[in-house]
Amino acid sequence: MHNMRRFGAAMVLSGLVASGMIVGGTRVEAKGKGGGGEGTVCSALLAVITYKYTSPTIRDYATGLYLSYGCDPSFLPK
Repeated sequence: MHNMRRFGAAMVLSGLVASGMIVGGTRVEAKGKGGGGEGTVCSALLAVITYKYTSPTIRDYATGLYLSYGCDPSFLPK
């Protein structure tokens, strides 16, 4: 039973480390070379935001992700 607890704790810790690495890598990719909307993630989110058939709920969620990744807000539609 003690081994199962240690194994469970190790799995949770490795999951936290992996998710932190994924989020960190995504933010670096979002900023791209020159920053401000040139990255792959930023351009994909901007395409979702500006697509005219996107529902308001999806648009709000994509806008939140766009801003949280540090993409340039001047590219957002007004």
